[in-house]
Amino acid sequence: MPEVHLFEKRPDPPPAKVNAVTLTVTGTVVWIVATLAVGILELLDRVPAKWLDVCFAGLALGIVAVGWGYVHEYRLRRRARR
Repeated sequence: MPEVHLFEKRPDPPPAKVNAVTLTVTGTVVWIVATLAVGILELLDRVPAKWLDVCFAGLALGIVAVGWGYVHEYRLRRRARR
């Protein structure tokens, strides 16, 4: 029977290449859609008002994340030029 090394240290995989702007804009658009849906449902008194607060928080974080994504992509392009 072959010897099994359960705790063998393997090399770390390379970091994934992700377009941060596309990722964050997509998430923010999802929060926009959720805010519109929850806003309509809240006007019809179908959901608690707290749910709309959660959507606004998601929108705010999404906007901050889009800004971070632009900075991240700018730094990657600047580093690639060197």
